[in-house]
Order: sequence, then C-alpha cells, then structure tokens
Amino acid sequence: MFLMDSLSKIFLYLFLVTSMLGVGLQTSVMDMRSLLESKGLLLRLLAANFIVVPIIGIAMARMMNLSPEVATALILLACTPGGVSAVQFTSKIKSSLAFAGGAAVTLSFLSMIISPLLLMFVLPSATAGLPYGRIFLNIAVLLLLPLAVGMLVRFKWEELASRLAKPFAIIGTISFLVVLILLMNIRKQAMHEIGSTAVIAMLLFIVLSMATGWFLGGPDRETRQISATASSMRFAALCLVIALNSFPGPGIYTPLIAFSALMIPPNLLFTIFYIIQKKRQSRKSSQ
Repeated sequence: MFLMDSLSKIFLYLFLVTSMLGVGLQTSVMDMRSLLESKGLLLRLLAANFIVVPIIGIAMARMMNLSPEVATALILLACTPGGVSAVQFTSKIKSSLAFAGGAAVTLSFLSMIISPLLLMFVLPSATAGLPYGRIFLNIAVLLLLPLAVGMLVRFKWEELASRLAKPFAIIGTISFLVVLILLMNIRKQAMHEIGSTAVIAMLLFIVLSMATGWFLGGPDRETRQISATASSMRFAALCLVIALNSFPGPGIYTPLIAFSALMIPPNLLFTIFYIIQKKRQSRKSSQ
C-alpha cells in the first residue's frame, strides 16, 4: 500500500470502502449478532490464522532453502492475517455475508494486537517503530465505518439498501481490477526478482493456508470457503508497513509485493469454482 502511486491508492481505498459498504447493505444487525454469538466458528477462524498458519509459515521459512529476505517476508506474512483484499472474493458468498464482513474486520483489527506479540518471539526487531495509531485509523475508516454505515442504511431503509448493494459491489469489483492492472508491472518484476524457488514456496504456503482455513471453517461449505480465502490472503499492506519501519533496505519489500500478487489467482479460481458449483446445485434443485 505504501509503495503505491496516488492513483493506485485512490482505487484501493475506493475498493475497500465500497466493498465493505456493500457487505453492510446486505447484512442486518441480527446477522452480525449471530456471528458474534458463534463463538466456536470465530475461535476456529482465529486458531487457523493466529496459530496454525503462523506455525506453517515459520516452519517453511526455517526448513526451506530460501534467502534471508524471502524467509523474513514469509514469517511476517504468516504472523499477519487480515488481508482486506479477501473481501473481493468472500463477499461473493451471499448466504454468509455477515461472516465475510466480520472475518475481514476481526482479523484486520486483531492483527494489530496479536501479530506484534507473535513477531516479538520470532522477529524481535519487526515491531520497532510501528505506527499503530495510523494503521488503527485506516482500519476504522476503510473497514469498520463503511460496514457500520451500510448496516445502518439497511436497518433504516431496507428497500433502499437492497437497491444500492449491487451497484456498490460492482464499483468495488471494478476498482479492484483497476488496482490489479495498475500494479501489474511492479508485481511481475517482484516475482521475477525473487526467483522460482521463492515463488513455489509462497504458492505452497498459500495452498496450505487455504487448506487450514477450509478444515477449520466449520461444518458449512460457505463458511469454509470464506475461512479458506481469509486465511490465505494475508495482510501484505501491514507487512509492508512493518518492513518500512523495521528493516533497512528494499530487500524485504520485493517478496512482500510478489506475495500480494501470488495470493490472488488461487483465490480467484477457488471463488469461480464455488460460484459454478453453486449455480449447478441451484439448477439441479429447480429441475
């Protein structure tokens, strides 16, 4: 996020705000309350993201033949869940929108509290000089506030919320695609610079994180799908902030940027597969 040009930042912010607003417009207060009361599901989500995935990432960084910069980046990513870009995929699961929005907000918020504690043990220098206030403010403005506004509109004017939900979702999707296009060259260059071994290691980490989220995502296919995506799309923007404040030189930025590109195709394919399967099931049930 902090290496983007102004245009990319504008579209990224537009994507986050409109996506979370769209989730809020389709989520009632009762939906969010039921999510908060689903303690077992939330605990499994937290266990996947703050225990199992960090263990996987740290083990891979220690055991695989990776450069120090790539290994450090992998540990940072493993200990920092809450990739807000996951909303682009999880919001497509209409039957579990409350869980999708709640997962994005919860993981992003708790990353600010739990991730530094994890990193204190494995990368003691990683949390030095971290601007907590600015990051908390970004999470509040870009995630919490749009979600709350959308839910308020739904509570007061449900019919209006139903009409606005789809346009905001479309704007969010278009903004997301624009960000991908604007950052395509820098991400391609980053993947080229880290080498094939690092790319394979990161893809393996993404797949294992998806599998972890799936198996700990509860009994429903929808919540498993959301948990798998949320667990594999790590908080790369927060990792970049940590790297910029704690590690001298640009060496660690490159693998973080590469990861931000690599985590999108598997989750895109995963979401497309889910949508196709859902449509097939709907056709069979209607016959």
